[in-house]
Amino acid sequence: MSKYSNNQRDHRDRDVESYGLWNLVNPEDLTSEQIAFLSQCMTENLEHARHVENERLTFNSIFLALIAGALAFANAFSSVVAFGLYTALTMAGFLSIVLTIRWNNAFDRHLFYAQKCYTMIHGSLFGRGNAEETRLIPEAVPGLGTLPMYCFKIHKPIARCSMENRLFKIRTNKLYISFYLLIQLLLIACTVSAFVKVVG
Repeated sequence: MSKYSNNQRDHRDRDVESYGLWNLVNPEDLTSEQIAFLSQCMTENLEHARHVENERLTFNSIFLALIAGALAFANAFSSVVAFGLYTALTMAGFLSIVLTIRWNNAFDRHLFYAQKCYTMIHGSLFGRGNAEETRLIPEAVPGLGTLPMYCFKIHKPIARCSMENRLFKIRTNKLYISFYLLIQLLLIACTVSAFVKVVG
């Protein structure tokens, strides 16, 4: 039985929890060389997570510029060319959704691995805290028992009003997918409109 619920898993492999190095070594028995190794693994995963995030942001900017340019000039072309352009953009929109889902998954996995390395290092250097007291704290890391010194995921940002608090509850990866779905609906509508003009 996995100690993580489906919601906490965030697309993690089931085998990672059962056969990961962090479950084969006791944190209290780590040597300085092992701590250095885990520290490097944590750093590499955090850097890869940042790289994935930057890739997603860069692609988002380029894709939106392409969409805006195409929508601005589509009416200057014939109906057939406009239909072809909208069809290509619609296909690209579907690809962007798939890419975003893959980037979200890669980001979550890198953070998960970094978090596991951190938990082992923390357990070796400082021991484990009181898991019962930190169980309900949003920033708590499973198996750590105390609040981490690195914020792996901001589960509950500081809100200045209740409206902000409600907005912050929606995860960024869900917002990305929702945004791309809206763009996709717009592109499909433009494609259908151009098709009607071609056949009409």
